Parts: sequence; structure tokens; C-alpha cells
Amino acid sequence: MLNLVDKLILLYELLLTVHILLFNYNIPNWTGHIQLNIIISVWIFFSAWAVKHYDRQPFKFLHTFYPIFLLIWHYPQACELRYSVIPFSLDSFFSKWDLALFQLPLYEILPKKLNLIGLEIFHFIYFSYYLLLGIPAWIVYKSRHPKIPEYIFVITLTCIIHQWLIILIPVDGPVQLRPEIIPDGILFIPIMNLIYQLDAGGGAFPSLHVAGALITCIYANIFLPKLKLLWIFAFIAITLSTFICSYHYPIDSLIGGITGWLCYIYLPRIYVYIHT
Repeated sequence: MLNLVDKLILLYELLLTVHILLFNYNIPNWTGHIQLNIIISVWIFFSAWAVKHYDRQPFKFLHTFYPIFLLIWHYPQACELRYSVIPFSLDSFFSKWDLALFQLPLYEILPKKLNLIGLEIFHFIYFSYYLLLGIPAWIVYKSRHPKIPEYIFVITLTCIIHQWLIILIPVDGPVQLRPEIIPDGILFIPIMNLIYQLDAGGGAFPSLHVAGALITCIYANIFLPKLKLLWIFAFIAITLSTFICSYHYPIDSLIGGITGWLCYIYLPRIYVYIHT
């Protein structure tokens, strides 16, 4: 009844619950996290049961793609848990590394060089990551593209790996500088400000935005190869937006690209190995 991704997420929820219980003294509202983990676990069993007993839409679609929607909670949850092991930010350490590598605070300089329209465009690009996670796979879903299950497995495990890194390596990024650097904006700046009011963010290292964008753009090219130039542009633009919008240090994005590439190299092999 449960598929591979179901079992993967259930294992994550179990390990996360154990982590919360072990470090509850550093976690505000730790009981709320456990309650939500239980709700998610119940949903996974229910969706698997629904597909088995009602093999039709929308149950099949929801059971296939619910891991994408779960990212709406899993990433902010990881951010909320980032001080559970190391109870302080490592920003001073990573910002020094960033300056040593790039010589300049690009996350401050670049946004100041753009006008309002330019900043709105890059905030739209940053926001487009959330759309990119699902839309290419949804487009080819009706044709039952054989790579969809592999993509869901790889992007889910990529996110789980990076969520644990966020929890274990607490780096807030330059987001606290945004009020001084980024204007109020017209549309996408306010949208992103609203998202970060609902989700305080702070899970900066390594950049899940970049790692996830790399995985999704590679698979988007597999799903829709005629749009290859679009996917290349999307990955480069999203990577730039992470520090132009002052959400990440460039070093966060660089390491996110490396870890994302490693996930692309090895996680599909794990998927194939499990299925053979």
C-alpha cells in the first residue's frame, strides 16, 4: 500500500520526532511539532489507503504529488528547529568565509545597484522556484512519464538531506539586512515579505533553493527537453536571486549547488538500486 516515497517521509517524520524529543529543551512549542508530525503520518497512510481502494483521480494525483506540497511545512519546520542542537547562529563564521571567498558582500552590493523593477523581477524569480517544483511534472503527468516517480523520490530525499543540514548548521543568512536594503515593493517583494512573515526563514546553509532548483531544472529538461534553454536560464536566475534578494550569502548558494549536484548524481542511483 505504501510506496517508496511514503516510507521515506514516514522515516523522516519518525527520526524528526525522536530528534525533537531529545532536544525539546531547545525547541519552543515542541509538542506542536510532534502533533503535526503525527498528522502528516496519518495523512500518508490515508492517501495510500485511498489510492488502493479508489484508484482514480484526484486521489492518484494527490498521492503522487503530496511530497511537493509538504515542502510548504517541512522547510519552515526545519528552520524553526535550527537552534535545537547548536543554540546560536553561525552567521559570523559563514559571513567571514563568504567575504574571504567573494571579497565583497554581494548580498548587500547587488540589490543596491538595482532599481525597484529589477528587484521585483528577481523576487518573482525567487518565488518561481515554488512553481518550478511542481509544474513541469504536472504538465507530463497525464502522459504517465516514467521519470515522475524517480523525480518525486529524488527531490524529496534532496529536501530531507538539506533540511537536516539546516537543523544541524544554524545559519540565518543576510535576511535580517533586508529592511535596510530592499524597498517595500509593488507585488513580488510584498509577496515574499508575507511568506517570510508566515515562515521566519533562517535556514540558509546550504541553500535548499539552489539545490532544489538544480534537481527540478534537470528533471524539467527530461520532462520537456524542447525548453532546455528555459530550464538553464531558470536555474541560473534562481541561484542569482538567492543573494540578490538578500536571502542567502553567496557561499550558501555555491554549496547548495554542489550538494544539489551530488544529490542528482547519487540519489537516482539509489532509486534504481532499490527498484532492481
